[in-house]
Amino acid sequence: VLFALWRRLRRPGAMRSVSYAVFCPVVAYASCLLDDTMPSFSLGTDSVRAMGASEDARLKWEETVFLGVPSNSSARASLEYITSKPHVAGTKGDFEMAQYVQDAFRSAGISDAVIDPQPVLLSYPVSSSLELVDELGRVVGKASLAEEVLASDSTSDTWWRNHSFNGYAPSGKATAPMVYANFGLPEDFEALRAAGVQVRGAIVIMRYGMCFRGLKAMNAQKEGAAAAIIYSDPEQDGYAQGSVYPGGPWRPESSVQRGSTQFNSLCAGDPARAYAPHGKSVEEVCGLSQDELIPQIPVLPLSYGDARPLLEALGGPQAPPAWQGALRITYRMGPTKNVSARLNVTNKFQKSPVWNVIAKIPGSLPADRDQPVILGNHRDAWVYGAADPNSGTAQLLEVARGLGALLKKGWKPLRTIVLCSWSGEEYGLLGS
Repeated sequence: VLFALWRRLRRPGAMRSVSYAVFCPVVAYASCLLDDTMPSFSLGTDSVRAMGASEDARLKWEETVFLGVPSNSSARASLEYITSKPHVAGTKGDFEMAQYVQDAFRSAGISDAVIDPQPVLLSYPVSSSLELVDELGRVVGKASLAEEVLASDSTSDTWWRNHSFNGYAPSGKATAPMVYANFGLPEDFEALRAAGVQVRGAIVIMRYGMCFRGLKAMNAQKEGAAAAIIYSDPEQDGYAQGSVYPGGPWRPESSVQRGSTQFNSLCAGDPARAYAPHGKSVEEVCGLSQDELIPQIPVLPLSYGDARPLLEALGGPQAPPAWQGALRITYRMGPTKNVSARLNVTNKFQKSPVWNVIAKIPGSLPADRDQPVILGNHRDAWVYGAADPNSGTAQLLEVARGLGALLKKGWKPLRTIVLCSWSGEEYGLLGS
């Protein structure tokens, strides 16, 4: 893929065509090994295969220099450092990783590398609780809301393991019967109506999958739910798929999927437009207010270990076969009988900066012909972000090293190249 991009950069006749926006990791189908062994690639496109078979496929000196620089050991070192501490958007760790990326760009030989702060609206967890209570208000069950510490993984013991949350979910309390809405799709709520199950005023529990979590929260809110719970079912992400971590890649019993609940299909980016570089309000930009772009009911993410007792408490009609997950129970639509769920979520909202890192290599074309090539990847994570996103950040830094090696030999691109390490993506594409 990089070879094809390089060919585009080298062709003056291509300079009038569209700009290229490429987001790392740039992957076709690859086995990316981090132990100094040779990775294998299957690019999977006829055009690239034809290019490789053509007479023009012979490497030029620039290409030889560029391709000789990236290494698995260097990528591994970058990834290990970036994932050495949590770096949630807007936190101290996020800024420290921005500094690391800036230093890496400059060390590679790209001198024009700046940290570009963007003020945005963010939210962070304070506390949460989830209980099952009987008709007299007595607690009969309580969710741990904590991820297990693993002896084999020192990164599992972090403040964030006890503070899982959904970005932009508001603070709120609710005590109500629960109903199960499968994946939280519009047709799932229609099925509940057809079965005579009342959603209005209830706490809705839904499983991850099939649609973005922000849409699940939005659909539950539209149906009049008092609160929403979103859990990872092992059918989609757990033992039904294979061995769970640390014995395999799938989600273990206490693990929680974090993520934003912004309604970003309505309008992505900062829901407050706190930066407002154009002086316009969010209403002028999006046609919607801030409150219309984020949930107005509390939302809580849950592990399948914590979800199981809640689902076991459901009564009502048996859920259709397509609604049955991989927990060893009979899934029912609800509502709960003789018990209610009591949910209490406290999150804080604040306007603060996230830090993009932007590196530029000026092109040699006149300004009126220059169409920059942008290579970008986000850097912020809900905790450490080893796979998403920083497997991509490690590759972005290898590309920077290759380009820096060319710059040191006097090379200059035709088009301007811009390398971007974005922050705030996890909340809703804030930095980019």
